[in-house]
Amino acid sequence: MIMSLAVRTIAVATAVGLVSVGMAGAARAADPGVSKTEVIIGTTTPLTGPASPGYKDVPVAAQAYFDYVNKSGGINGRQIKYIVKDDQYNPAATVTKTNELILNDKIFAMYGALGTANHLAVVDEINKQGMPDIFVNTGSSLFDNVKKYPTTFPYFPSYLVEAKVMAYYIKNTPELASKKRCFMYQEGEFGENAGVGFSAAGMTDWAAQASYLPTQIAQGFGAQVTKLKAAGCELVVFFGVTSATGVLFRTMAALSFKPTLMVTSVGSEPTIISGIVGSAAAGKAALNGVYTPSFLTPITDLGNPYVSQMKTLADAAGLPWNFYTYYGMNTAYVLSQAIKAAGPNLTRKGLIKAIQTQGRNFKSAAVVPFVVSATSHQGLTGYWMGKYDSDGVLVRQGKANQVYLAGNSSTGTAKVGTFKQPAPTRKLLP
Repeated sequence: MIMSLAVRTIAVATAVGLVSVGMAGAARAADPGVSKTEVIIGTTTPLTGPASPGYKDVPVAAQAYFDYVNKSGGINGRQIKYIVKDDQYNPAATVTKTNELILNDKIFAMYGALGTANHLAVVDEINKQGMPDIFVNTGSSLFDNVKKYPTTFPYFPSYLVEAKVMAYYIKNTPELASKKRCFMYQEGEFGENAGVGFSAAGMTDWAAQASYLPTQIAQGFGAQVTKLKAAGCELVVFFGVTSATGVLFRTMAALSFKPTLMVTSVGSEPTIISGIVGSAAAGKAALNGVYTPSFLTPITDLGNPYVSQMKTLADAAGLPWNFYTYYGMNTAYVLSQAIKAAGPNLTRKGLIKAIQTQGRNFKSAAVVPFVVSATSHQGLTGYWMGKYDSDGVLVRQGKANQVYLAGNSSTGTAKVGTFKQPAPTRKLLP
């Protein structure tokens, strides 16, 4: 798979733009954005535009968690100030907004910046500034590169790892292994990274492949679905954001195409799907039987202390309870633990060191190991496999605590493992 030339060109051109502006601030004092009473963090994310459904809930949820921490006294005496910039999922806008965060808002750290092409446009300069780049909100394995990006830390498992897990599960599940399989993906590093994972797992014998650009989501996927249907695809593996998945469902219904689907973990939130296909009932019908990997405790498991406490915070803030709200609260919780671990004398280097040396002990709703050290910034290392039932609930497949683990190497496959989740901190405070 070839990354879109348009995406590559934008990423390179905008990265240059950021460097030229960023260098103007190189003479500033070290470690801006932190005082005795406050620490300022920022992010770029699509609050509007084609990728905003669902993703716009992530920073709102993170803010709700930070508000909770601030009302409880903050962290080491500091209040968290969180600044969110809307980049509309456009790399050129990401550069502009990142410059604003660095030069005008003088943030201490970047947290949860979303999008592979978007973040590639700015990650070099962020690292040159020595700024902590925490839990970048993309599954690209490119950001697990300590030598090139020493201040950048992924959180959720990479698309490469996810593809390895999907391939392993398909090959070892008879009702899936026997189906004629096809692959549809978002062009750029998103789909390209998944392709590397499938190749590493030895799954390259697709009956057909189809791709799309983010700008094509609103147009529908008539050409792509027609191609897959004509190829006789019985199992379609899809790598795209949730808004794209909803459009895929809608297009398949219009063309009477009903294959088994396996959808990436970042592309199957039921509430967003329902809004796109027309109703909650239609959303449940579309998702019924769809396979999706996940790395967090199921959102419907209200007996789990992480889920119950995060939902309580979401309810108190008047937020919808969906995967994006859940994910935003969870990463805000982990970041808060990292800030606390860095100690009262908070510095950028201190925060980076705290994550590298203590990250494996941070609590979270994740059900797979978190691998971060001075030599690896992989983040979470695998998934469990789920399948949606007729009520729109993602039901965990396999044995209790069973997960599928893999590394970010372009070689090697997934393997079966187990993971026991530790208990959360008291009152879910850092």
